[in-house]
Amino acid sequence: MSKVWLIIKREYLSRVRKKSFLVTTLLAPLGLVLLMATQIFFMTRSAEEKTILLKDESGYFTETRGAGVQAKLKDEGTMKFKATKEDLEVMQENYAERGYSGVLYVPPIKNLKNPPDITFYSDKLLGLGSRMELEDKLALVLKNEKIKQAGLDQQTLEDLKTTVSIRENTGGEEGKESSSMIAAGISYIIGFIMYLSIIIYGTMVMRGVMEEKTNRIVEVILSSVKPFQLMLGKIIGIGGVGLTQFLIWIITVGILYIGMMFFVGLTVDPDTLNNAVNSGGGMAASGIDSGEMQMKMAEMLNSLSSINWPFLAFAFVFYYLGGYLFYSALFAAIGSAMGDDSSSSESQALVMPVTIPIIISFFILIAIMENPNGSLAFWSSICPFSSSIIMPARIAYGLSPFTIDFFLSVAFLIGGFIFTTWFASKIYRTGILMIGKKVSFREMAKWIRQS
Repeated sequence: MSKVWLIIKREYLSRVRKKSFLVTTLLAPLGLVLLMATQIFFMTRSAEEKTILLKDESGYFTETRGAGVQAKLKDEGTMKFKATKEDLEVMQENYAERGYSGVLYVPPIKNLKNPPDITFYSDKLLGLGSRMELEDKLALVLKNEKIKQAGLDQQTLEDLKTTVSIRENTGGEEGKESSSMIAAGISYIIGFIMYLSIIIYGTMVMRGVMEEKTNRIVEVILSSVKPFQLMLGKIIGIGGVGLTQFLIWIITVGILYIGMMFFVGLTVDPDTLNNAVNSGGGMAASGIDSGEMQMKMAEMLNSLSSINWPFLAFAFVFYYLGGYLFYSALFAAIGSAMGDDSSSSESQALVMPVTIPIIISFFILIAIMENPNGSLAFWSSICPFSSSIIMPARIAYGLSPFTIDFFLSVAFLIGGFIFTTWFASKIYRTGILMIGKKVSFREMAKWIRQS
């Protein structure tokens, strides 16, 4: 066991001490936060105020005020309106010189149920968010006009609108309030992290084995340790590197995100940020006003308390390690069977059977979000090929630690790791010393039978 520990220590320290590890570990979260900050920066800078001349021949979008006219379209967000009686051709020629962004022309409307096309004249196209915002403003005016023609009182109609909110409670009268939206988001994030980590660090194990094999270093190492000890030490050591990197990322991203939001709060005007979000078509397109959005956000934040965070954190670490150990043994076996003379197509053919179950597991994760307690969710969460991705997602949906599903999942994953390690060691002890020969699955099957 002391030899295995030495190999683990060597694999861990040799990678952690590399400059590339320090650079990627520190730059990855910094790059993520900078990406979010850049998005906020461009959103606030792209939210330019537009003043539009309105030529209305329908009479629905303007009202007479003394000798002039005034637009019924509200000056909200980044868009303002100036109604005019001037000739359309004259406005088209000099609107830019007068500091306007364009001319909005509304032709006569004979039928409100099927209004004609409204034209926006400008030398620049409207942005997607601005166009959606403008269409919503025009549609709202016509809607109010239809209400008047129907003889309905606007205030009475507003009073008829009722907002219904469903509170999901999965624990009886004393159960905590929960949210399937929150659970789906957490499930997807955890599943995606598992998916990436298994592929990235499993491939790292495979390439580490290939490098030692092609450099003939392994021949020296195997004079002191057994092939199984070498494979196990390499798998655990690289897994520790991955876990260390994830912990650093989580802490660093949290600190940088809090700092970024604090900086944005001090430097960016709240109205500017709100206008930028609204002009992006978010609330305007969905028809949700800011009050409803704030209420929804408050409900979602309150439902976070329903998640069993200690159990979820334990499950994340356990299934990360379990899934990594399960697949990395197979990656190590594939790496031992490949050499420097292996073509890229041959390498892909050997790696494909290992990566396909990981990809399918991620597809299953997306499918079970609609039914996290169905038969597909049950069988995929206890199958060791997919449990590391599926089971944490089910736990985010409220699965109790005292269920047969969880105990079966843990037992099968541990058993699966033991089996894949035994299976891979038979290939590893022969393949690691074989140089200059193309290896097929049939050849590896012979190694297993002969070992």
